[in-house]
Amino acid sequence: MSNIDKVSAALSEWIFNVAASILPKMKIPTESPIGKFMYGILGVNPANYNIWKELGFLAEPTIQVMVSPMLTKFLGAVPDEQIKEIADKYVDALIARAQEKGSVNVFGIELGPKSFVGLKELLASKF
Repeated sequence: MSNIDKVSAALSEWIFNVAASILPKMKIPTESPIGKFMYGILGVNPANYNIWKELGFLAEPTIQVMVSPMLTKFLGAVPDEQIKEIADKYVDALIARAQEKGSVNVFGIELGPKSFVGLKELLASKF
């Protein structure tokens, strides 16, 4: 197993864990464009719809399909023996920023230091 594969496995598991902790609580606003589409076209009331309950089973395969090619694209030219060091530097930077600011906004989701410590632990377990 290459180091990119190990980082990919850790990152995929971490993203799934984050999704599993956030998405069950997420509600789609009825007046949002997505809410209007759901109600108007699909006949689904977004106030009663739980995206995780209905589609959570697709999260893991979707994450895996997205993460591995992305990492290969961006880290494919990096020598395999440097991958772990690079991953550790990124996670350490995320932890430091989250500790400094209280959280890091990752695509609209505020994640605290504890979340990134979890990623660091997952990385360590894969290596």
